[in-house]
Amino acid sequence: MKIAFTTCTNSWVPFARVVGKTLLEHNPDYQYYICITDKKEADMDPFYEGFNIVPCDQIGMEGLDDMVLRYGINIKNALKPFYLEYFSKKFPEAEHIFFIDPDMMIFDKLTEIERLHRESDILIFPHLLKPQPFDGKHPNEISYLSTGTYNLGLISIKVNENTMRFIEWWRERLREYCYFDWKAGLFSDQKWINLAPVFFDKVANVKHPGYNIGYWNLHERTCTRENGKVMVNKEFPLVIYHFSNINIRNHKLFDTQQNRYTEADVPLLMELFEQYRSLSLAEGYEKTIGKPCYYAQVHAAYHRAESRKTLKGRIKLWVKANFPKSFRAKLKKTMSGFMEG
Repeated sequence: MKIAFTTCTNSWVPFARVVGKTLLEHNPDYQYYICITDKKEADMDPFYEGFNIVPCDQIGMEGLDDMVLRYGINIKNALKPFYLEYFSKKFPEAEHIFFIDPDMMIFDKLTEIERLHRESDILIFPHLLKPQPFDGKHPNEISYLSTGTYNLGLISIKVNENTMRFIEWWRERLREYCYFDWKAGLFSDQKWINLAPVFFDKVANVKHPGYNIGYWNLHERTCTRENGKVMVNKEFPLVIYHFSNINIRNHKLFDTQQNRYTEADVPLLMELFEQYRSLSLAEGYEKTIGKPCYYAQVHAAYHRAESRKTLKGRIKLWVKANFPKSFRAKLKKTMSGFMEG
Protein backbone atom coordinates (compact mmCIF):
# COMPACT_ATOMS: atom_id res chain seq x y z
CA MET A 1 0.00 0.00 0.00
CA LYS A 2 1.27 3.46 -0.96
CA ILE A 3 -0.48 6.60 0.22
CA ALA A 4 -0.43 10.03 -1.45
CA PHE A 5 -2.26 13.14 -0.32
CA THR A 6 -2.55 16.85 -0.92
CA THR A 7 -3.92 19.72 1.17
CA CYS A 8 -6.06 22.57 -0.17
CA THR A 9 -9.03 24.82 0.47
CA ASN A 10 -12.30 24.26 -1.39
CA SER A 11 -11.31 26.84 -3.98
CA TRP A 12 -8.34 24.69 -5.08
CA VAL A 13 -10.08 21.32 -5.22
CA PRO A 14 -10.00 21.30 -9.07
CA PHE A 15 -6.19 21.49 -8.90
CA ALA A 16 -6.19 18.67 -6.35
CA ARG A 17 -8.31 16.60 -8.76
CA VAL A 18 -5.77 17.17 -11.57
CA VAL A 19 -2.80 16.07 -9.50
CA GLY A 20 -4.79 13.09 -8.23
CA LYS A 21 -5.93 11.94 -11.67
CA THR A 22 -2.47 12.30 -13.23
CA LEU A 23 -0.88 10.55 -10.24
CA LEU A 24 -3.22 7.58 -10.50
CA GLU A 25 -2.95 7.44 -14.29
CA HIS A 26 0.74 6.65 -13.99
CA ASN A 27 0.75 5.11 -10.50
CA PRO A 28 -2.47 3.13 -10.03
CA ASP A 29 -1.05 1.31 -6.98
CA TYR A 30 -1.39 4.46 -4.83
CA GLN A 31 -4.33 5.47 -2.65
CA TYR A 32 -4.86 9.22 -3.02
CA TYR A 33 -6.57 11.64 -0.59
CA ILE A 34 -7.64 15.27 -0.90
CA CYS A 35 -7.26 16.82 2.54
CA ILE A 36 -9.48 19.87 2.91
CA THR A 37 -8.08 22.65 5.08
CA ASP A 38 -11.54 24.17 5.00
CA LYS A 39 -15.06 23.16 5.99
CA LYS A 40 -16.60 20.40 3.92
CA GLU A 41 -19.57 21.97 2.15
CA ALA A 42 -22.56 20.41 0.39
CA ASP A 43 -22.28 22.62 -2.70
CA MET A 44 -18.79 21.19 -3.27
CA ASP A 45 -20.06 17.61 -3.52
CA PRO A 46 -19.75 17.49 -7.34
CA PHE A 47 -16.08 18.47 -7.01
CA TYR A 48 -15.41 15.97 -4.20
CA GLU A 49 -16.98 13.15 -6.19
CA GLY A 50 -14.67 10.29 -7.06
CA PHE A 51 -12.03 11.14 -4.45
CA ASN A 52 -11.31 10.38 -0.80
CA ILE A 53 -11.96 13.68 1.04
CA VAL A 54 -10.48 14.23 4.53
CA PRO A 55 -11.44 17.57 6.17
CA CYS A 56 -8.98 18.80 8.78
CA ASP A 57 -11.64 18.92 11.52
CA GLN A 58 -12.05 15.15 11.18
CA ILE A 59 -8.49 13.92 11.80
CA GLY A 60 -8.66 14.04 15.59
CA MET A 61 -5.99 16.69 16.13
CA GLU A 62 -5.85 18.96 19.16
CA GLY A 63 -5.64 22.74 18.93
CA LEU A 64 -7.17 23.24 15.49
CA ASP A 65 -9.26 26.24 16.59
CA ASP A 66 -6.23 28.04 18.03
CA MET A 67 -4.22 27.38 14.87
CA VAL A 68 -7.05 28.76 12.74
CA LEU A 69 -6.92 32.03 14.68
CA ARG A 70 -3.15 32.11 14.30
CA TYR A 71 -2.83 31.23 10.61
CA GLY A 72 -6.12 31.59 8.74
CA ILE A 73 -5.84 30.30 5.19
CA ASN A 74 -2.14 29.52 5.70
CA ILE A 75 -3.11 26.69 8.02
CA LYS A 76 -2.85 24.51 4.91
CA ASN A 77 0.95 24.58 5.33
CA ALA A 78 0.93 24.08 9.10
CA LEU A 79 -1.24 20.97 8.86
CA LYS A 80 1.13 18.87 6.73
CA PRO A 81 2.75 17.01 9.66
CA PHE A 82 -0.65 16.59 11.33
CA TYR A 83 -1.90 14.80 8.22
CA LEU A 84 1.32 12.76 8.00
CA GLU A 85 0.64 11.65 11.57
CA TYR A 86 -3.00 10.89 10.77
CA PHE A 87 -2.14 8.69 7.77
CA SER A 88 0.76 7.02 9.61
CA LYS A 89 -1.61 5.90 12.34
CA LYS A 90 -4.41 4.99 9.93
CA PHE A 91 -2.13 3.00 7.61
CA PRO A 92 0.84 1.74 9.68
CA GLU A 93 1.42 -0.95 7.05
CA ALA A 94 1.89 1.61 4.23
CA GLU A 95 5.12 1.31 2.23
CA HIS A 96 5.37 5.10 2.31
CA ILE A 97 3.24 8.26 2.58
CA PHE A 98 3.79 10.94 -0.04
CA PHE A 99 2.64 14.55 0.28
CA ILE A 100 2.26 16.54 -2.93
CA ASP A 101 1.13 20.13 -3.43
CA PRO A 102 -2.09 20.55 -5.44
CA ASP A 103 -0.45 22.79 -8.08
CA MET A 104 1.46 19.93 -9.68
CA MET A 105 1.02 17.45 -12.49
CA ILE A 106 2.40 13.89 -12.68
CA PHE A 107 3.86 12.70 -15.97
CA ASP A 108 5.40 9.32 -15.11
CA LYS A 109 5.87 6.60 -12.51
CA LEU A 110 7.32 7.54 -9.10
CA THR A 111 10.10 4.97 -9.38
CA GLU A 112 12.74 7.22 -7.79
CA ILE A 113 10.61 7.63 -4.66
CA GLU A 114 10.32 3.88 -4.34
CA ARG A 115 14.04 3.32 -5.04
CA LEU A 116 15.23 5.84 -2.44
CA HIS A 117 12.83 4.55 0.19
CA ARG A 118 14.59 1.17 0.13
CA GLU A 119 17.35 2.81 2.18
CA SER A 120 15.88 6.09 3.43
CA ASP A 121 12.99 6.98 5.75
CA ILE A 122 12.46 10.64 4.85
CA LEU A 123 12.74 12.07 1.34
CA ILE A 124 13.10 15.83 0.84
CA PHE A 125 13.39 17.83 -2.37
CA PRO A 126 16.00 20.62 -2.81
CA HIS A 127 14.97 23.73 -4.71
CA LEU A 128 18.27 23.64 -6.60
CA LEU A 129 20.79 20.97 -7.55
CA LYS A 130 23.37 23.30 -9.13
CA PRO A 131 24.56 26.85 -8.37
CA GLN A 132 22.50 29.70 -9.78
CA PRO A 133 24.17 32.67 -11.49
CA PHE A 134 24.36 36.03 -9.74
CA ASP A 135 23.35 38.10 -12.74
CA GLY A 136 20.95 40.63 -11.22
CA LYS A 137 17.94 38.43 -11.89
CA HIS A 138 15.74 36.65 -9.41
CA PRO A 139 15.34 34.28 -7.81
CA ASN A 140 18.94 33.54 -6.91
CA GLU A 141 20.66 31.48 -4.23
CA ILE A 142 20.00 34.15 -1.61
CA SER A 143 16.29 33.54 -2.16
CA TYR A 144 16.68 30.00 -0.86
CA LEU A 145 18.74 31.06 2.11
CA SER A 146 15.60 33.06 2.97
CA THR A 147 12.84 30.63 2.00
CA GLY A 148 14.55 27.29 2.64
CA THR A 149 16.91 24.85 0.97
CA TYR A 150 14.04 22.43 0.37
CA ASN A 151 10.73 22.85 -1.42
CA LEU A 152 7.98 21.46 0.78
CA GLY A 153 5.62 20.97 -2.13
CA LEU A 154 6.83 17.37 -1.85
CA ILE A 155 7.86 15.16 1.05
CA SER A 156 7.70 11.41 1.49
CA ILE A 157 8.08 9.22 4.59
CA LYS A 158 8.14 5.60 5.61
CA VAL A 159 6.20 4.71 8.76
CA ASN A 160 8.58 3.85 11.60
CA GLU A 161 9.94 5.21 14.89
CA ASN A 162 12.43 7.51 13.20
CA THR A 163 9.78 9.23 11.08
CA MET A 164 7.30 9.43 13.94
CA ARG A 165 9.93 11.38 15.91
CA PHE A 166 10.40 13.62 12.87
CA ILE A 167 6.65 14.17 12.48
CA GLU A 168 6.24 15.01 16.18
CA TRP A 169 9.12 17.51 16.02
CA TRP A 170 7.86 19.19 12.83
CA ARG A 171 4.25 19.16 14.07
CA GLU A 172 5.07 21.00 17.27
CA ARG A 173 7.21 23.59 15.46
CA LEU A 174 4.44 24.33 12.96
CA ARG A 175 1.80 24.47 15.66
CA GLU A 176 3.33 27.75 16.85
CA TYR A 177 5.88 28.88 14.24
CA CYS A 178 4.53 28.45 10.72
CA TYR A 179 4.82 32.14 9.88
CA PHE A 180 6.26 34.24 7.09
CA ASP A 181 8.70 36.30 9.17
CA TRP A 182 11.95 37.17 7.39
CA LYS A 183 13.59 38.82 10.39
CA ALA A 184 12.86 35.84 12.62
CA GLY A 185 14.21 33.44 9.98
CA LEU A 186 10.84 31.82 9.35
CA PHE A 187 9.23 30.95 6.04
CA SER A 188 6.06 29.02 6.76
CA ASP A 189 6.70 25.26 6.99
CA GLN A 190 9.84 25.20 4.81
CA LYS A 191 12.76 26.61 6.81
CA TRP A 192 12.34 24.02 9.56
CA ILE A 193 13.24 21.23 7.17
CA ASN A 194 16.76 22.67 6.79
CA LEU A 195 17.34 21.04 10.19
CA ALA A 196 15.81 17.64 9.40
CA PRO A 197 18.98 16.01 7.92
CA VAL A 198 20.86 17.00 11.08
CA PHE A 199 18.28 15.94 13.66
CA PHE A 200 17.04 12.68 12.10
CA ASP A 201 18.50 9.57 10.51
CA LYS A 202 18.01 8.24 7.01
CA VAL A 203 17.03 11.55 5.39
CA ALA A 204 17.71 11.62 1.63
CA ASN A 205 17.83 14.44 -0.88
CA VAL A 206 15.90 13.60 -4.04
CA LYS A 207 18.31 14.73 -6.75
CA HIS A 208 16.50 13.26 -9.75
CA PRO A 209 15.99 16.38 -11.95
CA GLY A 210 12.66 15.09 -13.26
CA TYR A 211 10.99 15.79 -9.89
CA ASN A 212 9.68 19.16 -8.73
CA ILE A 213 10.67 21.21 -11.74
CA GLY A 214 9.57 24.83 -11.35
CA TYR A 215 10.58 28.36 -12.29
CA TRP A 216 13.31 28.31 -9.60
CA ASN A 217 15.44 25.57 -11.18
CA LEU A 218 15.03 25.98 -14.94
CA HIS A 219 18.65 27.17 -15.18
CA GLU A 220 19.73 23.56 -14.58
CA ARG A 221 16.86 21.62 -16.18
CA THR A 222 16.00 21.73 -19.86
CA CYS A 223 12.93 19.87 -21.09
CA THR A 224 12.87 18.40 -24.58
CA ARG A 225 10.77 15.82 -26.35
CA GLU A 226 12.76 12.68 -27.15
CA ASN A 227 11.03 9.90 -29.10
CA GLY A 228 7.65 11.28 -28.02
CA LYS A 229 8.54 11.46 -24.31
CA VAL A 230 9.33 14.62 -22.33
CA MET A 231 12.83 14.34 -20.93
CA VAL A 232 14.88 16.53 -18.62
CA ASN A 233 18.44 17.25 -19.76
CA LYS A 234 17.88 14.54 -22.41
CA GLU A 235 18.51 11.82 -19.82
CA PHE A 236 15.79 11.82 -17.16
CA PRO A 237 12.03 11.45 -17.69
CA LEU A 238 9.87 14.34 -16.54
CA VAL A 239 7.96 13.02 -13.53
CA ILE A 240 6.51 16.01 -11.64
CA TYR A 241 6.18 19.61 -12.81
CA HIS A 242 5.32 22.19 -10.14
CA PHE A 243 3.01 24.79 -11.69
CA SER A 244 3.75 27.42 -9.05
CA ASN A 245 3.08 31.13 -9.67
CA ILE A 246 0.99 30.62 -12.80
CA ASN A 247 -1.99 32.60 -14.02
CA ILE A 248 -4.70 30.33 -15.43
CA ARG A 249 -6.98 33.07 -16.73
CA ASN A 250 -4.23 35.00 -18.53
CA HIS A 251 -2.40 31.96 -19.92
CA LYS A 252 0.77 32.85 -18.00
CA LEU A 253 3.24 30.17 -16.94
CA PHE A 254 5.34 32.86 -15.21
CA ASP A 255 3.32 35.43 -13.33
CA THR A 256 5.26 37.54 -10.81
CA GLN A 257 7.98 35.74 -8.86
CA GLN A 258 10.82 35.50 -11.35
CA ASN A 259 12.39 37.48 -14.20
CA ARG A 260 14.83 34.97 -15.67
CA TYR A 261 12.50 33.60 -18.33
CA THR A 262 9.54 34.50 -20.49
CA GLU A 263 7.01 32.10 -21.92
CA ALA A 264 8.69 32.51 -25.31
CA ASP A 265 11.89 30.99 -23.89
CA VAL A 266 10.22 27.67 -23.03
CA PRO A 267 7.76 26.60 -25.77
CA LEU A 268 7.60 22.96 -24.60
CA LEU A 269 6.83 24.03 -21.02
CA MET A 270 4.11 26.30 -22.38
CA GLU A 271 2.65 23.30 -24.17
CA LEU A 272 2.62 21.37 -20.88
CA PHE A 273 1.13 24.37 -19.08
CA GLU A 274 -1.71 24.63 -21.59
CA GLN A 275 -2.40 20.93 -21.01
CA TYR A 276 -2.46 21.54 -17.26
CA ARG A 277 -4.64 24.62 -17.71
CA SER A 278 -7.19 22.69 -19.80
CA LEU A 279 -7.37 19.93 -17.20
CA SER A 280 -7.85 22.45 -14.38
CA LEU A 281 -10.66 24.19 -16.23
CA ALA A 282 -12.31 20.85 -17.01
CA GLU A 283 -12.24 19.98 -13.29
CA GLY A 284 -14.11 23.17 -12.35
CA TYR A 285 -11.49 25.88 -11.76
CA GLU A 286 -13.80 28.76 -12.77
CA LYS A 287 -16.60 27.48 -10.55
CA THR A 288 -14.58 27.19 -7.34
CA ILE A 289 -11.65 29.61 -7.50
CA GLY A 290 -13.54 32.51 -5.93
CA LYS A 291 -14.95 30.44 -3.09
CA PRO A 292 -13.96 31.91 0.30
CA CYS A 293 -12.18 29.74 2.85
CA TYR A 294 -14.18 29.26 6.06
CA TYR A 295 -11.08 29.33 8.24
CA ALA A 296 -9.78 32.49 6.54
CA GLN A 297 -13.08 34.19 7.39
CA VAL A 298 -12.88 33.08 11.03
CA HIS A 299 -9.28 34.31 11.23
CA ALA A 300 -10.11 37.70 9.65
CA ALA A 301 -13.12 38.29 11.91
CA TYR A 302 -11.08 37.49 15.03
CA HIS A 303 -8.24 39.83 14.09
CA ARG A 304 -10.61 42.66 13.13
CA ALA A 305 -12.17 42.39 16.57
CA GLU A 306 -8.75 42.38 18.22
CA SER A 307 -7.58 45.36 16.16
CA ARG A 308 -10.57 47.47 17.21
CA LYS A 309 -9.35 47.25 20.81
CA THR A 310 -6.38 49.60 20.19
CA LEU A 311 -5.85 52.94 18.45
CA LYS A 312 -3.03 51.49 16.34
CA GLY A 313 -5.28 48.65 15.27
CA ARG A 314 -8.14 50.96 14.34
CA ILE A 315 -5.76 53.07 12.22
CA LYS A 316 -4.58 49.94 10.40
CA LEU A 317 -8.17 48.90 9.69
CA TRP A 318 -8.96 52.38 8.35
CA VAL A 319 -5.92 52.34 6.04
CA LYS A 320 -6.82 48.86 4.81
CA ALA A 321 -10.40 49.93 4.07
CA ASN A 322 -9.44 53.11 2.24
CA PHE A 323 -6.25 52.37 0.28
CA PRO A 324 -5.34 49.67 -2.26
CA LYS A 325 -2.94 46.88 -1.36
CA SER A 326 -0.15 48.28 -3.56
CA PHE A 327 -0.23 51.61 -1.72
CA ARG A 328 -0.28 49.88 1.67
CA ALA A 329 2.80 47.85 0.74
CA LYS A 330 4.70 51.02 -0.25
CA LEU A 331 3.58 52.77 2.92
CA LYS A 332 4.70 49.86 5.08
CA LYS A 333 8.11 49.79 3.38
CA THR A 334 8.54 53.54 3.78
CA MET A 335 7.58 53.51 7.45
CA SER A 336 9.83 50.53 8.13
CA GLY A 337 12.79 52.37 6.58
CA PHE A 338 11.97 55.52 8.51
CA MET A 339 11.82 53.68 11.83
CA GLU A 340 15.08 51.81 11.17
CA GLY A 341 16.82 55.00 10.05
